[in-house]
Amino acid sequence: MGSIIGIDLGGTNIKAASVAKKGKIIKEYEIATESEKGTKTVIDNVISAVNKVKSGKIIGIGIGSPGPMDYENGVITNPVNLPFRNVPLKKIIQKKFSLPVFLDNDANCFALGEAIFGAGKKYQNVIGITLGTGVGGGVIIDKKIYHGRGNAAELGHMTIKFDGLKARSGNNGDIEEYVSARGLRKIFKGSDPYSIYELAIKRNKRAIKTFEEMGCYLGIGLANIIYAFDPDIIVVGGKISNSWKFFSKAMYKAVKERYFSKLCHIVKSELKNAGILGAAALLLEDA
Repeated sequence: MGSIIGIDLGGTNIKAASVAKKGKIIKEYEIATESEKGTKTVIDNVISAVNKVKSGKIIGIGIGSPGPMDYENGVITNPVNLPFRNVPLKKIIQKKFSLPVFLDNDANCFALGEAIFGAGKKYQNVIGITLGTGVGGGVIIDKKIYHGRGNAAELGHMTIKFDGLKARSGNNGDIEEYVSARGLRKIFKGSDPYSIYELAIKRNKRAIKTFEEMGCYLGIGLANIIYAFDPDIIVVGGKISNSWKFFSKAMYKAVKERYFSKLCHIVKSELKNAGILGAAALLLEDA
């Protein structure tokens, strides 16, 4: 069997790798997305990334991208951080390389990567949460992505405060406004998440309290998720998860206070390149 190419298409960078069936990364490459230069440049950069990691027999290409999208037809409709408007990326890449191409939401790919190769590989039902610019979610049931009618697992847009902060989604009081990068800035009242993290390392009380408050909000959201899905494990990733030691205690406390039964496992992602591996696993999922 040949290898699979996994692509993690982000608003800032495109990460690509050729991946063996058992999840070993053979060759990897990263290139700037250059979103500001428009649709053609981004597509050209995706193609360039594929060419950089392509060697030997390739059986297909998996792409994880920000949504919203029509994943069945491989069309990226209207993402916030990419210059795409109804771009049929699957068809474009398939035509260029004459290979099977699968496209899915990047948070779904993160969750699938964890379910197949990471913390969730011993479990059937896995939920992935990504904490970054926004809050992404993916639900894996029996090692398959659950899509609902097409846009399931937009977990960042669950309401945790019905009269809460104004949200970009229009669903005011959604969890994303409290535990994303901008959520941290709002709680701290200024500064970026990494600077807040650096202050927390230096034992700054305000910074530590910010992460504790954020952890409490996250715990409320996770309790809702457990009530809805009762998964075997929840894996938390994304850049903000690097602050785990500052928010996890408050997160666990909030979940335990709100959930009426035995908790599922809730862990930090330790899988490097989960998004790439999950994108590659889209082909395994279809096998």
